[in-house]
Amino acid sequence: MPAHLIGEGLILNLENGKEWIIGRDPEFSDFVIEDPAVSRKHALLSKDLEGFYLSNLSDSKSIYVNGIEYESGNPERILLKEGDQIQFGSHSFRFSEEEIPLQKEKKKDVYEDVFGDLEEPAEPPPPPRNESRNESRDESREETGEEKLERIEEPQEDAEEPSYNTIFDDVESDSELPFNLLQPATLMLKVISGPNAGAEIGLERGRSYVIGRDPNSCGVLFHDYSVSHNHAKLNITADGVMEIEDLGSKNGVLVNGLPIKGNAVITTKDLIALGTTVFMIIDRETAQETLYFPVGPSVEAPEHVESELHESVAAVESDWKNRPLPIKHLIAAGSFLTIFFIVFISFFSLFKSDQIVDTRKEPTTRIKEALAKYSGVEFSYNPATGKLFIVGHVLTSVDYQEMLYRIGEVNFVQSTDNNVVIDELVWKSMNDILSQNPDWRGVSIRSSEPGKFEVVGTVNTAVQSAALSDFLTVNFPYLDKLQNNVVAEDVLTTQIQSVLVKYGFGSVAFQLAGNELVLSGNYSNENKNSDKMLKDLNLLPGISRVKNYTTPTNPNAAGINISQNYQVTGNSTTNGHGYSVIVNGKIYEVGGSVDGMMITAIEPKTILLEKDGIKYKIDYRQ
Repeated sequence: MPAHLIGEGLILNLENGKEWIIGRDPEFSDFVIEDPAVSRKHALLSKDLEGFYLSNLSDSKSIYVNGIEYESGNPERILLKEGDQIQFGSHSFRFSEEEIPLQKEKKKDVYEDVFGDLEEPAEPPPPPRNESRNESRDESREETGEEKLERIEEPQEDAEEPSYNTIFDDVESDSELPFNLLQPATLMLKVISGPNAGAEIGLERGRSYVIGRDPNSCGVLFHDYSVSHNHAKLNITADGVMEIEDLGSKNGVLVNGLPIKGNAVITTKDLIALGTTVFMIIDRETAQETLYFPVGPSVEAPEHVESELHESVAAVESDWKNRPLPIKHLIAAGSFLTIFFIVFISFFSLFKSDQIVDTRKEPTTRIKEALAKYSGVEFSYNPATGKLFIVGHVLTSVDYQEMLYRIGEVNFVQSTDNNVVIDELVWKSMNDILSQNPDWRGVSIRSSEPGKFEVVGTVNTAVQSAALSDFLTVNFPYLDKLQNNVVAEDVLTTQIQSVLVKYGFGSVAFQLAGNELVLSGNYSNENKNSDKMLKDLNLLPGISRVKNYTTPTNPNAAGINISQNYQVTGNSTTNGHGYSVIVNGKIYEVGGSVDGMMITAIEPKTILLEKDGIKYKIDYRQ
């Protein structure tokens, strides 16, 4: 029965092989966890006759098994048992050797993504044999896909009837082929920007495609590290209705710049962004639209006017040849028409001048409308030359492309002096540099709004934090827009311990997982300061969330149990109360000091101690 590591939205299958490396670097790791708090090679899982063992490979990070920390550099191999809880960075997994019912269904979904509604054969049938070609081929070697294609293209001269060998030999002859080999796909996925810009991928109606970076499960493959292994699923009905679904990706799915939740219906006019990759769906069969511009409205004359006009025309037509036309009338009519034409032209020239004055204000308004979505971008426009100057910041490459598209629709802009910065490219470049320094691998830079950067995370010591600040001062190009929220763990640990002691929770254990603080252990049920303690911890810089797993209990059981470090071989009582006790061969009384810890009480089966406000206990048998 194969073993698994089961996490939230992620299952690590330990079926093939005997050793597996878990880490953040896909080049060295068998299982990749995208988490800045995970080392490039974080842990090693190995299998032998006794079972599965876990060991720490990180030079700076710890691993936790059932809440117990195994620090970096610790060579200890941990034997895993059913149900063990394992934590790498901020990701938790449960170890199990039981069968997962969903595995079979998941495998079937991946198969259907590639072959549609065809039934999955239990075992593929053997390919048809050609005796004349098999004589020269090594029968013990399996025929590859390229050799199959070569065998298909080579004519068979001796065959009486034409035979067509295809790479779909395992599909029954009366079944529908999973895709059309003769005609191009009616739909096409066109990549607009990203590492795969320019790529065109044919799509079929009535099919579903998994989009991502995993070549084993994806029908549409992108070589883009900002795209998750199984990022999204594209469903196309037989009628051409398209729907995209986010498969729990890290960077999400954006349709026309807006993130979706779950499913969203899309059209051929929508821009879809997965990480830094932007694409759209093109329908080859869509008819071109024809624009119609009417010449002008038609006006019909009233009936009485039309009848009078007809009568006048008839009268003129009857006698105009017989009546002479005076020259003075011709001169008067010509002068009148000339004056009317001049007045008419002058009248409209006045309106044309006023229109020119108004257009001087229009360019600024139209450019503001085009850039209204991009609050971090400012502009200056010169109407005389038609040149536009833009400067500022946008969050992502998708925003940048949309901004250029909107500016291109403003027809009076002749040229653009573009000085806009894409924040996404800035912090990605800096994060690549920071990850190369082992002291700063828990630190990253991000941008929540255009033109504002924030460096977050933790370092081990205050010295490392100061070194990071010096590096950013010299190398970060927009230092005035950067907010430093990096926390040194040694300083933060001291602050946390101080808050716990202040409110009487000194015996509570804690650990940091990225920006999360986890509290565990017992405290006295007489202590009513739990809410105040949690409030002060949440206010500490560098802590985004506090997970409280502490439990109120009897005051005598609330201390830190150090029984494994001491051996109690005898005790004496007076009037039912403990008077003295022998610890590690020495006699101690109430008020005595054991390794700097003062004995506050000797209870039946328990010695209570205290040091610097922290309570301890030693359990013993009478």
